[in-house]
Amino acid sequence: MINKKILYCSFALILGGSFFVIHDGIINHLTDIKFKFYHHTFYTSLWLVVIIIYLYLTGRIKTYLRSSNYSVLIFRGFLFLPLPYMLFLSLQNISLPEWTTLNMISPILGSIFAIFFLKEKINIFSITAIFLGFIGVIFIIQPGFQDFSFYYLFPIYGAFTLAFQSFLANKYSSITTTLGFFIYGFIPITLVSFVLFLFDPLINYQLMFISSIAGLIALLGVYLVTYAFQNSQNHFSSIFALFYLQILWSLLIGIIFFNEYLNFFALLGAFLIVLSGILSLQAQRKQLKGL
Repeated sequence: MINKKILYCSFALILGGSFFVIHDGIINHLTDIKFKFYHHTFYTSLWLVVIIIYLYLTGRIKTYLRSSNYSVLIFRGFLFLPLPYMLFLSLQNISLPEWTTLNMISPILGSIFAIFFLKEKINIFSITAIFLGFIGVIFIIQPGFQDFSFYYLFPIYGAFTLAFQSFLANKYSSITTTLGFFIYGFIPITLVSFVLFLFDPLINYQLMFISSIAGLIALLGVYLVTYAFQNSQNHFSSIFALFYLQILWSLLIGIIFFNEYLNFFALLGAFLIVLSGILSLQAQRKQLKGL
């Protein structure tokens, strides 16, 4: 049997991934207009200000934001610093399917971190789940990749950042709360975006509303994913395989809201991703038996 904590982590990662899909769809639309990454990050940061004010007024700042190792938290924040800029810029030069495919190497990188740095026992179910998940992503998205683009490096960095930030949250899980990891991870990009916004403000209430809602959705996703990886000791790699289900949610949204239809390869890819998720759960059971 899988213990409740791992089930909660699995559910948090699946739900967080679905929030990322919704957010990325909105961002893909915003890149078509003159809307910069720091405009979006600035409007998103307003939610962080609300959280910090709430913690201050309730006297809980020390409870949730105290840490025994601030250097790790600051380092995680600076890893994330260039990512919003890369996301906006790359989506103007490569397709969303190409971005998504390259970004989906993060579970593979996560498994490498788990083997060499977390000393996890990787079983055949973990390896198969990651392999089938990645193949399923390729079948569904069917990216072109006809000519190499410099902008392909941006989603690869995004995949590395996700894997390494998640690894740090897992490795140093006891240094602060999930909310602490969450807040400190956004401080550098929030400060930079605030300064850039002062030099290039964009006051548009409609865009502000859309960006703020998208930002809230993204923040909820980040919090859930952070919780999942912080609390999945000895299960980092198998939990990470569930990240591929994000593509499944993208498919469902396309079918329900945009009348998109799947060809044979896309259907096969969806099947492989679901199978990957099932194998991931089996991998977690196998790891529990080895503890």
